[in-house]
Amino acid sequence: MEKNRIMEAFLSLGLLVLAVLCVAVPFFVLFTGDGTYSWQFGDPATKKMMAEIALLFVLLSGILLLGKRPAVRWGKTALVCLIFCWGHVIFLPMTVSALYLGYVILAGRFVRTVLLGQKEIEDGWMADFILGVSAVLCAFCLLSAFKTGSIAQLRLFSAASGAALYLWAALSGGFGRAAAWLKDSARRDGFRKEGLQKAEFQKKEFQIEGFQGKNRTLWALLTAFIIVMILVQAGRMNISLDFDTLWYGVRSEYVLDNGTGIYENPGMVGMAYVYAKGLETLALPLSDLASHSYLLALNLWIAAAGLMGIYRLAGLFMNRTWALAAAALSSCIPGIMNMAISAKPDVITWVIQIFMVYYMACYIKNRKFALLALSGGAYLLSLTMKSTALVFSTAVFGMSGLYLLGRRLLSLRAPLRQWLLLAAPAGALTGIWARTMMITGMPVTSVFTSIFAVLGFQMKYPFATSGLPQNYEEASNLAVLLRRLFHMLLMPTGKDMGHVVFAWGSPLMLFLIGACLAAALLMAAAWKRRRAGESGGQPDRKQNRESAKKRLSLYAHVAFWPFLAVNLVSLVMLYQIDGNYFMLLYTGIIIGSLSLLHSLKQAGHRRFLRTVSWLLVPIMAFNVLMTAESNWAWSLGFSEIQWANKGRVNHEALQHEKMVQAGNEQIWNILAEDETTRVIAFGDHPGCLQFPCVVQSYKDITSPWGNVELVNTVEAFEEYMAYAQADYAYVEAGFIGEGNWEWSYGLVRRMIERGTLTDLVFEHGNVLARVDLDGVSSMETRENLRLFDENYITYERKQGGK
Repeated sequence: MEKNRIMEAFLSLGLLVLAVLCVAVPFFVLFTGDGTYSWQFGDPATKKMMAEIALLFVLLSGILLLGKRPAVRWGKTALVCLIFCWGHVIFLPMTVSALYLGYVILAGRFVRTVLLGQKEIEDGWMADFILGVSAVLCAFCLLSAFKTGSIAQLRLFSAASGAALYLWAALSGGFGRAAAWLKDSARRDGFRKEGLQKAEFQKKEFQIEGFQGKNRTLWALLTAFIIVMILVQAGRMNISLDFDTLWYGVRSEYVLDNGTGIYENPGMVGMAYVYAKGLETLALPLSDLASHSYLLALNLWIAAAGLMGIYRLAGLFMNRTWALAAAALSSCIPGIMNMAISAKPDVITWVIQIFMVYYMACYIKNRKFALLALSGGAYLLSLTMKSTALVFSTAVFGMSGLYLLGRRLLSLRAPLRQWLLLAAPAGALTGIWARTMMITGMPVTSVFTSIFAVLGFQMKYPFATSGLPQNYEEASNLAVLLRRLFHMLLMPTGKDMGHVVFAWGSPLMLFLIGACLAAALLMAAAWKRRRAGESGGQPDRKQNRESAKKRLSLYAHVAFWPFLAVNLVSLVMLYQIDGNYFMLLYTGIIIGSLSLLHSLKQAGHRRFLRTVSWLLVPIMAFNVLMTAESNWAWSLGFSEIQWANKGRVNHEALQHEKMVQAGNEQIWNILAEDETTRVIAFGDHPGCLQFPCVVQSYKDITSPWGNVELVNTVEAFEEYMAYAQADYAYVEAGFIGEGNWEWSYGLVRRMIERGTLTDLVFEHGNVLARVDLDGVSSMETRENLRLFDENYITYERKQGGK
């Protein structure tokens, strides 16, 4: 025992040093001197935001801790959240997107319980999400196939079917059961399936009647923390429209569905426009509203569902107090939660992957085929959301399949209705990939095109086949891996960390890895003592028998380590590292670490675990600061509080105002006459894309997002303009010239001289030209070139202040 205490003391000291490093190093590197966020840290907006966060945490903790009745407790919590949302002008987006997500989940519940008769499924709300998203995607794809899929028609379909589903839920007692479930969740944590789950979790730390004593205090603090971290994202939603969101995330009405549905070819070569568009298709009814926050709010609600999924998944490996801690730790990871206010599909892909792993784990425990089918359906659905899911989802699901085969747990004999749980996800995948296939000739684009080319697929004009990513580093792969791991774990700075610093896994990952190593040493020492007979007695025979918990533990190892290897290979190969690529890895490290630490606590190392728990507090506090300061849009603080408001911000009006200020009022009015007008813009990306029509930038067309062959000659560019059915070309003042984008400047001048660009409109140095592919060189075209040279403000003239 004395040796054990000494070992614990040394390991605790080591973790203390590690915790200090995990907070001090990134803080000084990022927030002091010339650090990435040093300019923000001392700004009054930051101080105001942090004060508001602290007030919210104290207020919500007090309500949850002191409230005696669940209805009062949750009612006051909801009121605080409502006041916060109204003050920050996001009430309508949060409310409407919640209703829309509720419609999607109800659609899934209808498919699951009425059409397929699968009522007895663990955590059916996750199944309803999977099936609901799949069913809505199938419906939208079918409507588009018959050219009746305009956004207005899809919104009408959603409103009608949504009203019917809400009415069905009310008449069938669904709302009453939901209220009872919420009440029961507050009291008993929602573990309604007694059987195996109750047997698995019936431990000292797991009070089936509710959190008591210290656990109740911890429950209140962790729950308040999670809610606050969600509100942090909501509070800056209106001012956090990032690069990719403005590029394609909020432009679905022009680049995805421009009047007849998703199968219309928008004539765009940029890969961002032909990726799998599952999230964008799902959100189409919200995509043309005046505020872009409707789309961001939908993503935020989906992220909240992901945190609930983490809680349930972690609950399979530990008691619910620790499972709640896993959700709380995940909520303060910038690489996870900062994606919740971007219109990118990373969050919904991550959530579906969590559900995929959860139902696979449930199948391993309970051996019910319906659970396996739901896991398979989640895998298929994840492929509709993001191209990288083809790698990461396949890695996890593939290893899960190998585990089932190796342990002889795979049983495919099941009723047809359970097999049909795969139908909607398979239909959604077919419908979404069909769009990419019709436009490009390949089911998946990006780096996978070279692989599909080997399989016999042929890329259509004007798209280019992309090779596998390369890091273009002179150092060895091992050196690159070690350097990048150092930056990813402790200091996200450097030339290839530009997309990590605001989507970082945070130093929490490094600390948890250190804690796991310490826990492994303690458990190894305990095992060695047992082998030497120091522990006394013989091991319980029950511990040697395979149990559901052991099967889950083995499955976790089989799935996690190969998945980690895939992530490390990606970390080496990628030229541009995006921190959000590793969201599922962050989650796996958190759940795996807490599971190991939970086992250590059961082995009697409670003092060591108390030390680890207290050391997590400053790291979580730093993560709050890091998450609040960082985001993809580089916005500062929360959006301004306005008590007198319309419930939402009109982003379209703000974009119009910005374009007018840039001297584009007349040009805007011309392009706004017809939203199907197609424009090629030579301007700053993505700002030049904000006209209310189908716009692609020159950057979209050339390398690396498009095909550089299309701009090598003026003839090649004109051929592409014919493919794109371009109506106009827009040239932004001060963007091109002999000193900036010289090649595109030459293209524009030659096309004016050749008569391809005619009817020039000049406005404050900006130029709008009508495309005439039948134009020929003449005196008029030479005069147009003279006028262009005289009136267009080139890059050089702008830099010179002329």
